[in-house]
Amino acid sequence: MPDAVQRGKNIAPWVGLLFAIGAVGCNAAFFVNPPLQRTLPWLSMLFAVLALIFLATGLWRAFGQAQVYRGKVLSVVLSVIALLPVGFTGFVFVAARRLPSSTAAPQVGQKVPDFTLPDTSDKLVSLDQLLAAVPSPNSSASSPEAHAPKAVLLIFYRGYW
Repeated sequence: MPDAVQRGKNIAPWVGLLFAIGAVGCNAAFFVNPPLQRTLPWLSMLFAVLALIFLATGLWRAFGQAQVYRGKVLSVVLSVIALLPVGFTGFVFVAARRLPSSTAAPQVGQKVPDFTLPDTSDKLVSLDQLLAAVPSPNSSASSPEAHAPKAVLLIFYRGYW
C-alpha cells in the first residue's frame, strides 16, 4: 500500500474572501461617518489588494502544489465569489474619484444665494419671494403685522418628475 500523504487545508482563499468582505465593509462604514473617514477608501483598496493576493496564492497552492494542498474546486469557487466584492470595491473607488468636489457648496447655516425655480404647478418662485414678509392670517388688512418664515426647506430630487 503506498504511503498516504496527508494534504493540508488551503485556507488562503478563505482569507482572501474575508479581506474582500472587509473591503466592502469599509465602503459601507464610510456612510456611518467614523473618525478618519478620508482613509476608508484607501483602506478598502488595501483590503481588496490583499484579497487578490490571498486568492492568487490559494489558486496557486490548489493547482501548483496539488500534492501538498487540497481543495481545487473550493478554491476556484471562493475566488470567483470573492472577485465580485473586490470588483465592486475597485469600481466604487474609481467612480468616487470622478465626483465633483463640494467645496463651493453652501455650508449649514450659510445664506443661500437667491434663485428662481418652478414649483409643482410650473409657477416661477424665487427664494426671496418665499422669505418675504407675509401678512399674518389673523390680522386685518390694514394691520402692518407681518412675519417672515424662518427657513425654507429645499429638497433636491435626482432625475425628473
